Amino acid sequence: MSEYPVPPRRPPRKKLKMPLFGGMGGNSNQGPSTDWGVKNFTTIIFVVGCLGLLAQIFLPNLWAEKMYDSKNEISDISIDGALRKKYTDASDPNEIHYILIVREKNGARKKFDFYRVKPNFFDQVAVPQRLFKTSGSLDVRVTRFTKPDTTLKIEFLED
Repeated sequence: MSEYPVPPRRPPRKKLKMPLFGGMGGNSNQGPSTDWGVKNFTTIIFVVGCLGLLAQIFLPNLWAEKMYDSKNEISDISIDGALRKKYTDASDPNEIHYILIVREKNGARKKFDFYRVKPNFFDQVAVPQRLFKTSGSLDVRVTRFTKPDTTLKIEFLED
């Protein structure tokens, strides 16, 4: 029989601990234990679920942007900013919504829905252009890069 050295035995590892579930794999009595509400765990889950439901109901209304879509709102508002997003919502083919998002000089965003507007205005503007509109007018001055500034008129459909 050959004699070779046997490595020493390794000391046992520490037990795993998780904050809510305590010591996993055994009960260790090392120091004071903290109770994280394990006794009322069902109540905590119920309260968190109710808060989540309330957040789903009220937060989208609080975070929603104001949509300018009527003739009075569009004519009364003034615009001095850059066009940042342009898209259409054609989920219903009978109601096509032409949506523009404009970022003002002060950083505010304005969202326009040209549902009742003739689509020629929407077709003639592009994303990097700057738009200038005074309150009470439907004329929009569009600053372009390759052409001189153009004045476009917003024309509403007759209902």
